[in-house]
Amino acid sequence: MLGKRVIVAAACMMVGLSAAAQELAPLPPQPEGLAWPTDGWEEGALPEGVADDVQALVGEAMQKEPGEPMGVTRAVVIIHDGKLVLEAYRDGFGPETKQVSWSMAKSITSALVGRAVELGLVEDIDAPMPSPFEDDDPRSEITWRQWLTMTDGLDYLEIGATSMAENDVIQMMYGPGRHDVIQYVVSELEPAHEPGRHWNYSTAGFHLIGWALQAELAGSPDIEADSEEAMGILQRNWPVFDKLNENANGQRQLGSVDFMAGPYENHENIERNWSQDELDWFYRTATLTDFMHLALFEQIGIDAQPEFDAAGTHLGGSLVWASARDFAKFGYLYLRDGVWEGERLLPEGWVDFSRTDPDVTDSNIYGAGWWITPSETPSLEGQAAVSPPYDAFSAQGHEGQTIWVVPSRDLVIVRLGLMPNGGDNWPALYEWNQQVARAFPETRFASNSDEAPAAETTP
Repeated sequence: MLGKRVIVAAACMMVGLSAAAQELAPLPPQPEGLAWPTDGWEEGALPEGVADDVQALVGEAMQKEPGEPMGVTRAVVIIHDGKLVLEAYRDGFGPETKQVSWSMAKSITSALVGRAVELGLVEDIDAPMPSPFEDDDPRSEITWRQWLTMTDGLDYLEIGATSMAENDVIQMMYGPGRHDVIQYVVSELEPAHEPGRHWNYSTAGFHLIGWALQAELAGSPDIEADSEEAMGILQRNWPVFDKLNENANGQRQLGSVDFMAGPYENHENIERNWSQDELDWFYRTATLTDFMHLALFEQIGIDAQPEFDAAGTHLGGSLVWASARDFAKFGYLYLRDGVWEGERLLPEGWVDFSRTDPDVTDSNIYGAGWWITPSETPSLEGQAAVSPPYDAFSAQGHEGQTIWVVPSRDLVIVRLGLMPNGGDNWPALYEWNQQVARAFPETRFASNSDEAPAAETTP
């Protein structure tokens, strides 16, 4: 059970989230009588008068070849009013094919922080986030909120880089930092702005969030992974086991190793001939992998696979593999305000926090792990849709991966593909998503609640 102190701290933090939110389109409730898609999507039909336009837009996207604006589309899944109303796949891909998220992983990492808040593992997102920086390093004072909103203030260059040599994400993941992304951050990324004031797109920040979640779950990465101290940390920092597995029959699965329930007294199944480096890597990756699956993925019926670097750090800014249908489930969790099958998985206010740009910055295109659609000129040209519906918010990934969530249409659109990041490709993909969204009737919901919406629908 969560202590009273944790519950109060979490409640106070949520007040801060709500206070920061601007006027937002209400999120739709779950349609009455409709099953949740945990075990699979219920199929439905496109609304009357919509089918021709939507099928034409999807058909056109599926026929594009390399070199054309928007590039190659490998999968499209459209969810409307809680039902799968259309899906299409390029040859070689299908409903079960896992595809790479690239930076859509940032939205998933943001959700994992929200899940940790809801479970009491993270008490205050305005507190300094656990980090690899020394105590006297000003970077150690950067908060969870500042990392989540990309207002950390570090001297980092990704969007706008004109060469691979100056692009920090390339150097971090494929150059000198490829074996240990966190060491690259510590060594190469110095403070450049006051935290919380300047927005700057950063994969590095979300890799650090992944590291911080591992630190919260597993303790110091220097602890010997097969020691009694390590097992004690698992016991003390794993309330999610009690919360999610109250009816389990004594055995828990941690990564690929079984541990007995309770104090984890029996951990002889760890191979004693592993090197310490291998044990450290296993210990750090297994704790976070299990948290992802037990606390989030299994709750909403997703079969997904994260990736880690050679040092064991979760690449929370870049890499999760899942099917288009499963990415749609993740978008649906946000469309339904972080509630699933009647249980709140994300804290109240978390989705609104995620789809609101911080007022104190010079940006209007990013919330907390999610891109938003400004109703005025985007602060960074070419990095946001410039047409309605303006309530759309999205997870986006390198080379054309998008989860497009549109509350006013009760809609989730997943598009996975392959395209260059430059030229007109992203503006074309943004507009394609918005054209699909505009084809669906608009429904104005009265409020974010479980009550039936005040149905006011326009074509």
